[in-house]
Amino acid sequence: MTHTSFLNLILVLKSFYIQSKLNTLLLKHFALLMFIICFSLINLIYVTIMFSPIALGSTMTSSILDIKDVNYYFVTSVETNRTTDSQQHVVSQPEVCGDRQDNDLNGLVDENCSVESSSVGNPAANFNKSKTLRIGVVGDIDSNQGLTTQLEIANHYNVQALIIPGDFEYTNGKDVLSNIQSHGFTKENTDIVVGNHDSGNEVMTWLGNNRTFGQVMFDFSGNKLALFNIDANIKSDCSSPQFEILKSQIESSKALFKFAIVHQPFVTVKSDHPPNGEFDCYDPLFRAGRIDGILQAHNHNYQRFNIHGLLYGVFGTGTHDTGSSMYPLNSDTWQGSDCLKCITGENGITIIDLNLNNINSNHFVGWFVNMENQILDRFESSAG
Repeated sequence: MTHTSFLNLILVLKSFYIQSKLNTLLLKHFALLMFIICFSLINLIYVTIMFSPIALGSTMTSSILDIKDVNYYFVTSVETNRTTDSQQHVVSQPEVCGDRQDNDLNGLVDENCSVESSSVGNPAANFNKSKTLRIGVVGDIDSNQGLTTQLEIANHYNVQALIIPGDFEYTNGKDVLSNIQSHGFTKENTDIVVGNHDSGNEVMTWLGNNRTFGQVMFDFSGNKLALFNIDANIKSDCSSPQFEILKSQIESSKALFKFAIVHQPFVTVKSDHPPNGEFDCYDPLFRAGRIDGILQAHNHNYQRFNIHGLLYGVFGTGTHDTGSSMYPLNSDTWQGSDCLKCITGENGITIIDLNLNNINSNHFVGWFVNMENQILDRFESSAG
């Protein structure tokens, strides 16, 4: 190889080396440019996802976003914006009737739903009054805040007729009557039976009657409901004028539903007060006259019996006594019949829905609702 050829080779290699360096430098700059572009796009996605929920009113917050978390935050932001409360991540929906769930998150179950008396679920606040007649029962009440709470519960559930099976005049009967009237329970839709702490004259004045016993009906219910008040403070055995009058009224009644009301109970477990001793006299009359249930009080607790298909209940759950001062339950049976539900220490009101759909079937459902609006007992008639 000549000297000239060698120099030419050196120049060619140098030119190739310089060109390679330039290509490498360009490649590095191209890679850096692509990195910057990709990084900018990732930041744009981050900013869009993080701030679009805030612009839409969502309360979703986060500190650092991982690419793997993009789907999570997207789903969360969508679900959060569906809620009616911007502070909750739980989706609120319209109330679904019949599922016994609090769908709209307002603390109530199946409210504003039409209730049918074929189920023993929770009572609906609103219901079809052409198909259901709703009554409320509470005895041994007193003039205090507890009574107001019970009346508010009755109003919440749109109770149409209030039944007080005795003892409303412990301290101030006039205040009690004023309170119940202020909640819409008047002489036109409220029955009061005389108890051992009540004045017979006060009860007769309320009933507009010259006696403390006998049939009571309300104009608003037509011939759908008849109540038969029994005064156990006076002579009431099978030989008494009271029994004969009640017998005639019960047997001639054409009402769809019939309930007997008494303060001193025919049926009760061992408690502070014993039974009134007239079960054998009246029970056959109740069955022959197609009475649907016997509503009692006197013992300050809640008891429910099914005596050969007939409801006997003690509803002395008014707030004259509360908590541990309510009467004890010293047994769980009456003459061999089990108390299906016996509760003491809980005040409340019993709600009973009468099914008006079928004139040939006296079907009803009931609930015992305590002062916290909790359902402590559910029951259903065995008839029909």
